[in-house]
Amino acid sequence: MNFHNPSQAWASLIIDQFTKNGVFHFFCCPGMRNAPFLKAIAAHPKAEAFSGHDERSQSYRALGFMKANKCPVALVCTSGTAVANFLPAVIEAQRTHLPLFIISADRPGELNGTDANQTINQIEVLRDYTKDFWDSGEPQETFPPRALSGKINFLISRGLKGPRGPIHLNIPLREPLDHSDFPMSQSWLDNIKAILDNKNPSLKIAKTNTSLSQVDIDHLFDQLKTSQRPLVVFGPLGAYDNYGVEEIRKFISSYRGSFFCDICTSLKFHFGANDGLIPTLDHPEVLAALEEKKPDLVIHFGHRLTSKHYYGLLSKLEEARIVHVSDGAFHEDPGFSFTDRWMIKPQELIRALNKKFTSSFGLEPLVDWEPLINRKRQTIEKGELTYPFITKRAVDTLCDELLVFIGNSTFIRSFDSYAGLKAPHSPWSVLANRGASGIEGHLSMAIGMSEKNDLPGVAFIGDISFIHDLNALISLQGKTPKLLVVIANNQQGGIFNLLPIANDPDKESYQALMTTPHQTDFKTIIEAAGFPCETIMSKEQYQQALETWKTNPKLMFLNVKFNDEENQRLYRELKTLKL
Repeated sequence: MNFHNPSQAWASLIIDQFTKNGVFHFFCCPGMRNAPFLKAIAAHPKAEAFSGHDERSQSYRALGFMKANKCPVALVCTSGTAVANFLPAVIEAQRTHLPLFIISADRPGELNGTDANQTINQIEVLRDYTKDFWDSGEPQETFPPRALSGKINFLISRGLKGPRGPIHLNIPLREPLDHSDFPMSQSWLDNIKAILDNKNPSLKIAKTNTSLSQVDIDHLFDQLKTSQRPLVVFGPLGAYDNYGVEEIRKFISSYRGSFFCDICTSLKFHFGANDGLIPTLDHPEVLAALEEKKPDLVIHFGHRLTSKHYYGLLSKLEEARIVHVSDGAFHEDPGFSFTDRWMIKPQELIRALNKKFTSSFGLEPLVDWEPLINRKRQTIEKGELTYPFITKRAVDTLCDELLVFIGNSTFIRSFDSYAGLKAPHSPWSVLANRGASGIEGHLSMAIGMSEKNDLPGVAFIGDISFIHDLNALISLQGKTPKLLVVIANNQQGGIFNLLPIANDPDKESYQALMTTPHQTDFKTIIEAAGFPCETIMSKEQYQQALETWKTNPKLMFLNVKFNDEENQRLYRELKTLKL
């Protein structure tokens, strides 16, 4: 490739080193300052560009793609506020240990602090939420190409090495940014060409692994074997990692005691209460029963659970050993109850424990959950169209292998609270944004999840979350993913009506400020964007729509409208159910 100016040369070298480190997917945002990067991506035979008009939507689309395909991705933007729009997604990537690479073009350093157009302090925008940051300075011949490529390789390795995290590269570029010529020495260009011609990265960084202490493994296994009331908990095992379902299934078949799977593990619907699965950690009866049994050993694999009541339960187990197994970068102990922290991948410990099993422990579940589960299922079926019904019927009907994005607030809690006696055998790969549990970017996540993926996908999104990300509809134009988007439309942020604050006698004075009621016509908006949408008003319509889509997966929106007062009534009734 012939370079006309230093900006083109640097951009091409940087993109080349990304592809040689396995980063092939670039989610690009429009702009002029980043034009050299856009050109370099378009010209590279191994780079794939995904075009998007809005930086915030594009960044969540990138996260959805990364979680579904388990591969690193890069975001590319121009200077100014463009990079600031990445911040919510970068926070999510940091909290969930995702190797998201941000390449922001910037204006030359002398323009900072001069009120130059489209110029801000880009160095500070993402710094608190990235694993590493580097501002390269402007392209210049006194900066050896070998030094540039080496630094890029080191930063990429930092993002990919556990605990993974986002990396921000800020690259100030001087004009010319187009094909205009600017004098460059032949020796400098020859050095760049030599790096580009090399099939390997200019700096190879060896991967290292954390070894397990066999003494600690033996001691934990012996304690698990002799424990009278053990409890095993599976939290999210890493959005970027394979879960090792078969190893976990093998562990549970030998352990045979009580365990819980958070909805974000993609494990919940592989098991039933007959296997020892605790159906929920948010029901008063379940919590009371577990508190009465007082588990004497708790092993928590993975990251933070969706249920906050779980951490309240742990705080009451004062005599129990509570072992947290996670290679995450954060403390991850909101209840201040863990007694041990093992900084290793949970999958590695599970594999090591499996090697020690010679027979089943012969344990039994701490509690018989069958009466509660049956009453709960009957209550949901007898009730009206509500969040619990939408959740239950989706699990019962969509039993195929699917990519499933679950939005925050009520939806994620509803799915986390549902389980049956027998495993429904729904091989779902569940995606969610539980790092900071925000409501932004949900539709964008679902779009990214379905990008370049033959596996059908379903997204469950609340109405307020959908409004928050309406502009993502534009990203779907011209695409035909096998994607079903289920919008739970109770015309407000109904989650606040289910929380204790709903009992405040003064709630009428400020309730609308929290619930933000609306009369948005989703069907008209979605169809105006060019996509099919069906308004669902009954349980029968919802069931039929699921079955139709299951037979012929394609892009479809369901605007599921229901009464929030009936939803509240059902939740109150479910809480009163006894064992």
